[in-house]
Amino acid sequence: MRIRTILPLPINPGKYRHHASLLTGLLLMSLLLIATGCTDSATHIVNQSKHTTTFISASPNAGGQNNQQITYSTQPQDVLIRTFYGGGLYGTFSSAPQISLYGNGTYILGSQMQGQLTSDVLEQLLHTLVDTDGLLNIHQQQFSDVPDQNATFLEVNLNGKHLEFMDGIFGRQQESAQAMSDYQHLNQALQNIHNALQPPTQPYHNNTMALLVRQDFSPDLSQNIASWPLSNFTLAQAATFECGAIPQDTTSQNPATACLQYTIPQNAILLTADEVTQLQGQMPNEQQQEFNEQGLYYYVILRPLLPDELGANALAMFGSAQTHYIPVPLLTTSTLPVASPTAGQ
Repeated sequence: MRIRTILPLPINPGKYRHHASLLTGLLLMSLLLIATGCTDSATHIVNQSKHTTTFISASPNAGGQNNQQITYSTQPQDVLIRTFYGGGLYGTFSSAPQISLYGNGTYILGSQMQGQLTSDVLEQLLHTLVDTDGLLNIHQQQFSDVPDQNATFLEVNLNGKHLEFMDGIFGRQQESAQAMSDYQHLNQALQNIHNALQPPTQPYHNNTMALLVRQDFSPDLSQNIASWPLSNFTLAQAATFECGAIPQDTTSQNPATACLQYTIPQNAILLTADEVTQLQGQMPNEQQQEFNEQGLYYYVILRPLLPDELGANALAMFGSAQTHYIPVPLLTTSTLPVASPTAGQ
């Protein structure tokens, strides 16, 4: 067998430098096309192992500065943006956030309706919040110079940061130019969030439910009030577990507390699938209903869990007299203690 030896050709240094430069340019162009996904919208880096996307928007920056690198989770149970409204001394109880926007673009309004943002629309919103509104660079987080008033509370999870903002009545006192600028940027960011959540929407459904219970001392007795259908725990147990024992009150005909009317509960109860089925049989097309148990009356709320809540073992809700978000622990019925005597028994 004959073996051929191929000798290298003589190298022309000038020609070699020309070819190397050409190859380098082609390589850089290829990498850029891969990074941008062959589009002009943004440069992307996708981390599959950590389920995150990092991008730098190619959209113009209104401030004339370079756009920032933005990293966000793409997981359907990871909250990117969430808003609540309340917190005032005479505020009301909200059993769910106003808005919850998740990493896959799903947004949920309260716990009733949901919609979907495409990845392009989601990233355009994040670019606007970060690069135009400067949300990650706001120096002050709480804006309220009128105490005990309701406000909008904003949570943001971007670039590995968890930020919380309070947007209340602000500017009635002497404020610095920086504070007023930050306040205006926060208000614009909130407006941009609302503007991005465009229809269509559809009803939100989740068969995993939480039970919220409070004793009701002024039921509408003109209505037919059903008896409590579950036998493995009582409403007295549930109400005490969530709102605490009602103190004896000898001076009032209505000893009701603020729990689940104005303030968040101490705990919430995670129902089993069988318990949900039994209750839904008694609550057709309703998530709130009055029940009777041994001559006492209880107001019951069935609240579908949001995508992040089961993993967090906590409900996201807001009430009066709050200055920040407080998660409500979510526990199963097996952890219910024996109920204390209830007022009126």
